[in-house]
Amino acid sequence: MNSSLTMAVLALLREGDRHPYEMQHLLRERNIEAVVKLRGGSLYDAIDRLVRAGLATVAGRVRTGSRPERTIYTITPAGVETLTTIVREHLATVAQEYPAFAAGLAHLLNLDRDEAVGLLHERRSTLTRLFEETDAALQEARKTGVPRLVLLETEYSQLLRQAEITWLREVTGAIETGDMPWIAIPPPHQEA
Repeated sequence: MNSSLTMAVLALLREGDRHPYEMQHLLRERNIEAVVKLRGGSLYDAIDRLVRAGLATVAGRVRTGSRPERTIYTITPAGVETLTTIVREHLATVAQEYPAFAAGLAHLLNLDRDEAVGLLHERRSTLTRLFEETDAALQEARKTGVPRLVLLETEYSQLLRQAEITWLREVTGAIETGDMPWIAIPPPHQEA
């Protein structure tokens, strides 16, 4: 129950009673989807787990016009306590993470130089596009009055993306100019 999605749902419920559709809309509007993994019905599954654990409860049901009835959820006192515990842990703890990119870098020499540089350029292009799209979403959120405090995770992600883009530009340039000589790994020894 210590996941980022749990934290996001509890935080939205702490702000006020909500139905899942509204939560999904706010997760998108605040760009929380960039730091919380959401798939298919994962939001609904998370809400069900929170209700079963006594961290959230049904506050009521509403129907607007011809729309289907929506269940409204509220956070419980145990949910507030769990939320503050999770936030504290996430902010204060330096977790050992195992990002796939760093693992790939550790074995980069298993590719030839041109392929490795090409893949790093491709990554930089993808990150640049993502940075630009997220920047546009951030600007729009600011224009619509979304408080900066609820956009901090997106600002942080953008800072990391910008740093990685800069680093990738420097590394690929150093490999291409020969300032960082490529070390060719000899082919494996083959028995006759």
